[in-house]
Amino acid sequence: MAQPKVVEVDYYILLDKIKQASNAKSLIEKANKEQWKKYIEDNSIRATSLEAYGKVKFMAGKPKLVCIALGDAVWDGCYAYSSEDEAALKYVPG
Repeated sequence: MAQPKVVEVDYYILLDKIKQASNAKSLIEKANKEQWKKYIEDNSIRATSLEAYGKVKFMAGKPKLVCIALGDAVWDGCYAYSSEDEAALKYVPG
């Protein structure tokens, strides 16, 4: 069984995908607790681990977490990003 991993993604492409997901009502933010919990559980995502990794990786130390569910196999998933650092990470389940 493969281990989950965190990979870097292009921050600016992610911002575009977040905008697309928001327009399509396919963006799940942590503030939307019910949708967030369902997505995290259904996709076996360790959001706490992703947030902790982001705090260490980003200089500002304040990652924002979002999930994209557009039906796009490449960009669907859970992300941590930092506007201050202009950097982004994706959680890839094992």
